Formats: sequence, structure tokens, C-alpha cells
Amino acid sequence: MQVAAQASTSPVGSYRIVRLADLDAPDEVKQQLRADIEQSKGVVQVAEGGIPTQAEMLAALPRTHRSASELRQRLPRPPSTLEGSLLGPAELIGMEPSGRVDGGTSSGLSRFYRLQGVGIVEFSENNFIAAGTQIEVIAEAQNTRVNGAPAHIGKTVDSVGRTRVELAWAGGSKTYSLIATGEPGSNVERHARVLHDIAAAIVD
Repeated sequence: MQVAAQASTSPVGSYRIVRLADLDAPDEVKQQLRADIEQSKGVVQVAEGGIPTQAEMLAALPRTHRSASELRQRLPRPPSTLEGSLLGPAELIGMEPSGRVDGGTSSGLSRFYRLQGVGIVEFSENNFIAAGTQIEVIAEAQNTRVNGAPAHIGKTVDSVGRTRVELAWAGGSKTYSLIATGEPGSNVERHARVLHDIAAAIVD
């Protein structure tokens, strides 16, 4: 489990990495979190249906495309630049607001791509400072790094070989996540390396 607590109680958001022992939570909650962290190490196996097919995802994904100037008006800061990453030349399926949504503006943005040789990749960014979101992330759950910052990566494979890899980390004012969903026969470790490469090339 990546985020231990998240509440909008202040006009200015914050992001903290806390050790499980220092978490303000009942012991039974900490025990469950510890068990979740242990279970998420390595590759998690799930039953068929636990990971959607590409067709199911494409049927549900947004098809909206917005210009850079429109996004600048809708977001607290310009969206992250992906052109120098593997997502730059990839097919953009669509995008939707995320985080705190207020009318025509939002604190975040999710973009969905079809990446050759990988599958469908979602990139989400959320300005937790502007959203006023208080985020606590468990130190023990951070199992990799992105550009030197602690990050969490989770890898899942279902019984027919579909894969899902999620990479989550934070920068100065934003949280980020990349999720790659692949068809049967996908290489989950390769997809994890691809997400690391994409994350390293994102510019904010």
C-alpha cells in the first residue's frame, strides 16, 4: 500500500514519508499495512479477470483531447512534459481531470496512451499543494527510486499472463503514477523497466 493517509484538511497540501511505527493509526491497521507491504513484494499473482483486457480498457477510457493552452487554464501548473519520454511518440487515447475537480479546473490530469510492445499506459499527475491534500506515504513500502526520490513499484500477473505494473512517486508539488497494463504473454519485469525509463524522462 503506497498511501497510508490522505485528507483535505488544509488549504496547502503536504507530502510526508513516515515509518510504519510512527504512523498515527491503530495497531491492527499497522499490522494489516505491514502484511499488505509484505504481500506486494515481488510479483503478485491474481486470478483471471483481476486485470482487465485491452478491449475492456479501451471501451472505458476517455477519448477527450485538450490543447496545451487549454490544459494550462484548467490546471494549477502546466502539465508535465512527456515528449522526451517513450510516451512522446505513443498514441494518445484520451485524457481526463483527476485529483480535486472543481467545475472546469482540476488539481491533476490523467493521460492514457497505447504504447507499442507494452499495452496501455496511464500517466497521472496531481498537484497536492494546490489541492490541499495531506499525504502520508509509508517508508517501508518504498521499494525503488525515480530520479533519486523514493518510489513504489508494484507488479501483478493474472492466471492467463496479463500484466499490470504501477510506479508511484512524488516531486516538489506533485504526486505521479504510471500504470502499464499488458496482454497475455507480457513481460512484467520489462514493463517495470519501461516505466522507470518513462519516469526518468518526464520534465516538470
